[in-house]
Amino acid sequence: MNTTILQSTLLAWVVFFGTNLSAQTEEWKTALSKNGKITTKYNFSSRINEDNDKVPVVKTITTTTENIGIDNCIALMKNIAKHKDFRGEKSSKLINKISENEWSIYYYSDGTLLTPAVDGSYRMIFVEDRQNKTATFTLTADPTLIEKTDMVRLTYAKEIYSFKEVGGNQLEITIKTTVSPGFKVPSMMLKKAFPKKSLENMEKFLEAAKKEIP
Repeated sequence: MNTTILQSTLLAWVVFFGTNLSAQTEEWKTALSKNGKITTKYNFSSRINEDNDKVPVVKTITTTTENIGIDNCIALMKNIAKHKDFRGEKSSKLINKISENEWSIYYYSDGTLLTPAVDGSYRMIFVEDRQNKTATFTLTADPTLIEKTDMVRLTYAKEIYSFKEVGGNQLEITIKTTVSPGFKVPSMMLKKAFPKKSLENMEKFLEAAKKEIP
């Protein structure tokens, strides 16, 4: 089995936790990247999905501080076609630009021997506060934005990308996710994927943002 594809697919399934979360959240654990510059907190729990199946949930909060411009990060987030480079999907496409601060997006992830192909349509909203030197992109799944396919469609999902200038040309970056595949996955597979994949995705985001032209 291709572990890298599985890890990327699992991280793409970011499901907003709310009334569907049925189990108590376990203790948060912390992990660092090899160079110690990236920190991720994560825990495992479960929820009941739309088919009344108990499925796993992984929540992550990944943070770092880097010498990078906030405008680079904003430009990367607005460049929808490049989302796949740091999120792990096979494809990321713009469905519609609703306004200067709102977009609808389509993501697609390949299946593996043990997991189906997954797609999802998201609404992305951008909020910027120049006075406080912050910017936030919130991505929430909305399955009605594009016609249903024969793939597993995400129905609840949320990710928050937050950027804050903290002085000395440093930028604090936080990525919050809740990951749930929407169907049964052995817990050992999730524990193989996390927290490694959260750290890797932040590294990929930093690499892509540094190359992005504001």
